[in-house]
Amino acid sequence: MEPQIQHNLNQKGQPSWRQYALLTVGKPSRLALLRHELITGLLGGLPGALGLWLRRKIYPLLLGSCGRGLIVGRHVTLRGTANIHLGDHVALDDFSVLDARGPEACIEIHDRVLISRNSIVRSRNGLIRIGERGDIGCNCLLATDSRLEIGCDALIAAYSYLIAGGNHAFTDPDTPINQQGFCSRGGITLDEDVWLGSHCAVQDGVHIGKGTIVGSHAMVNRNLPPGKIAWGVPAVVQRERGGRDE
Repeated sequence: MEPQIQHNLNQKGQPSWRQYALLTVGKPSRLALLRHELITGLLGGLPGALGLWLRRKIYPLLLGSCGRGLIVGRHVTLRGTANIHLGDHVALDDFSVLDARGPEACIEIHDRVLISRNSIVRSRNGLIRIGERGDIGCNCLLATDSRLEIGCDALIAAYSYLIAGGNHAFTDPDTPINQQGFCSRGGITLDEDVWLGSHCAVQDGVHIGKGTIVGSHAMVNRNLPPGKIAWGVPAVVQRERGGRDE
């Protein structure tokens, strides 16, 4: 089973422009591809206030839907743009990536969410939903081929990794692992007001309850109930929020 990019760009009998359009704009449209190439090529790296203003006005034309007040930094990468939906006052910092691969992919980013510098939000025929006022730190990776849902007011610190799905099947020892496809444990759900410290890793199948805090460098491979403070490898609940020893 080929990775999605290789599959999209190496389909026999398909013209190369069509394959590239499916990857880039999410549909086989010459006009949409030309518009994407012109807009991102001319405006993607334009510095200063003029660049920010022009991207705010023109980049919504590339997307499936977009609210008011969009902020797009320099060299932001957008793939599968027809499958990307942004609310009001979303901010995409420099070098961030929104990548919606495949016909079933969907990225929904709600009002006043910040995607910080160098962070990647990648859906491969799955759903990523980030609730209102979410703050995604620098150099994070949020990826799924099933479902990744983050409630409102989430804080996800730098270098955190949330990988929902994408578990390689490996039951056949005679077949290379990268040709055996993927399996999922149901995706990842973070309820509202969750705070992940820096360098956290959250694995597929995990549900973190409302208001829970996860310490830096934790590895979360099991559900965490609401209103707790957890850390460790693997992360375990250490105490309640609101206790005297905080």
